[in-house]
Amino acid sequence: MIRLVIFLIQISIIIGIVSIVISNTFVVSFDIGEYQYSFSSNLFFSLIAFLLVILYIIQYIFFKTRFSFQRYLFVQKYKRLQKGYNYFVDAMIAIANKDNKLAISSNNKMTNYLKEDPGLSLLLKSEVLKIEKKYDQLASIYEEMIKRKNTETLGYRGLMEHNLRNQDFHHAFIYGEKLFSLNPRIEKLYETLIQIIAKTKNWNQLIFISDKAYSSRIIETQVANENKSIAFYEIAKIKMHSDFKDSLKFIQKALGLKKNFPPYIKLYLEILLLNQNFSQIKKIIKKFWIDKPSSSLRNVITEVLKNNNLNDIDFIKSLVDKNINNEESKKLLIDFAIYLNHWQLARNNIKGLIGTNPTREICIFMADIEMGEFNDKQKSEAWKLRGQNAELENYWICKITNISQKNWTTMSESGYFNSLEWRRPKMINQELYTK
Repeated sequence: MIRLVIFLIQISIIIGIVSIVISNTFVVSFDIGEYQYSFSSNLFFSLIAFLLVILYIIQYIFFKTRFSFQRYLFVQKYKRLQKGYNYFVDAMIAIANKDNKLAISSNNKMTNYLKEDPGLSLLLKSEVLKIEKKYDQLASIYEEMIKRKNTETLGYRGLMEHNLRNQDFHHAFIYGEKLFSLNPRIEKLYETLIQIIAKTKNWNQLIFISDKAYSSRIIETQVANENKSIAFYEIAKIKMHSDFKDSLKFIQKALGLKKNFPPYIKLYLEILLLNQNFSQIKKIIKKFWIDKPSSSLRNVITEVLKNNNLNDIDFIKSLVDKNINNEESKKLLIDFAIYLNHWQLARNNIKGLIGTNPTREICIFMADIEMGEFNDKQKSEAWKLRGQNAELENYWICKITNISQKNWTTMSESGYFNSLEWRRPKMINQELYTK
């Protein structure tokens, strides 16, 4: 409607101008040398109008021809692209079917049609080389990929995986870190990076990567704090014999992020033992035990006290006094009562723990009591035999491989980062028990 109105206005203006020109005719004259030429203004304006019409027709033909030619080129280009993408699809299907010859053939044909887009060709080549396991050539393709904006993430990921395959964790981390900076949300990238960090022991990077992953909302607060606490723990362990104050500061940071974690407490106590401030150590042991007694913490306390001759029975009694009815407190008291030959104290406290199906540890305690108090080998052996069929106590078990180990470590003995859980083995591990 608006266009029609504009058109009518334009026609009206033109008609008005023509009417004015026709109704106001005048003579147009000009001199050329000695001659004078005169003609009507109507003829002059008619000539101008004719020239304008000719100019319009020429312009129309020019743009129409140009548009048609461009359209023709566009259609031809579209057809070439269509053929190229069809060959790309054929190549991907061939790769899925592991038909490498067809994949290579389709890739070559696709390259002829998609010369302006080498990214697809690089992608296809990388997939073919993966199947053929030509890893050196594959690495070269990945190097080409990182030079192009649209394929650089694939290139960095490929180079990271290539170096991981070659056990070159240093370069794997370099490429992985670049990939993380480009796109931290790539699935399993954060987990891969922390595995690499754990193998290279680059604990400061673990803190940095965890902070970045948390700020990008890739990991929850708990995961970030736990991984950072591990980094602080490992740094404290490294600095333990070179910088006492720094070591103490880092282990306290670790405990601040993961409270009452027995392996951290163990390192904390070991650091404090360097100064031989035994009264402070006893206070700290009491604090942690009162806060959260557990079987893993009991093992830590037992090891530290026995190895450093801090095992007087009065201290043990005061240690468990606040939670004497706790099962772990009773076991702690029984263990030290046996160790210090307080047989009656051990027997009095073990009574409520035997029950109808005692654990292996309780059976061993009873065997030691019978042997130590009465030198009764028969009863002692009977308890040991009973213990062989009893439930095992908790161990550190890798949740991925289900392999158990005595002490907690950042990397499990199976080679996995932070994979250890404190629980009973699913199967009886006779080898671990005999150790």
